[in-house]
Amino acid sequence: MTITANILQRTFHIKYNEKIGTCFTIDVESKRYMITARHIVEPIRDKAVVYISHDRKWVPIDTYLVGHGAEHIDITVLSPIYAFGASYPLKLTMDGLMLAEDVYFLGFPYGLGADAKTELNMGFPLPFIKKAIVSAIMYEDNQIFLDGHNNPGFSGGPIARRSSPDKQTVIGVISGYRYDRHKVRDKDGNETTQTYDTNTGIIIAHNIKHALEIIAANPVGFSLTKGDE
Repeated sequence: MTITANILQRTFHIKYNEKIGTCFTIDVESKRYMITARHIVEPIRDKAVVYISHDRKWVPIDTYLVGHGAEHIDITVLSPIYAFGASYPLKLTMDGLMLAEDVYFLGFPYGLGADAKTELNMGFPLPFIKKAIVSAIMYEDNQIFLDGHNNPGFSGGPIARRSSPDKQTVIGVISGYRYDRHKVRDKDGNETTQTYDTNTGIIIAHNIKHALEIIAANPVGFSLTKGDE
């Protein structure tokens, strides 16, 4: 499956305070919103300046908080004061998702992104794209577990699936990955108090439905009918 521009050109490298990750834009009822992981921007309570990578620089963007996901839902929705990036139609649903289905997730691992020619992606870096399969779907919690190798920096990025031969759908938002903690052993094989974590390959994500519910409760996105895109 080739990732098309309606997802690729909506995915951005975001920074807030000292945390960096991924965000992506969606349009709901002609309003623009930014989706990211709650743990990246959770201190935001009303409005805040976040930074988006553009032309190899961090560009400040004023945003308003639309809402944070409740409890364990690692999703935050922001409203930028202007629209940026592409505006191609994008379908948002987990409907039809099946176990063992191939999916792709986009983001900026360790802050890495592919520099794009201005005409290719309007000066924004292109995200990395990685592949996974759907391992489990927790319908009660609307949580998705993927089998793949996630890295720090993908948090907040979109997960895409092929919903038809020529269309792709965003089904969820990357939260993180399950790690396994081990004790460090000394040269004699004895356990020490120090620990290290290993990536289990279990990716944790949340249904895009949660972002849509946050928006429905507070639909204050940037109006695309009043500004340039």
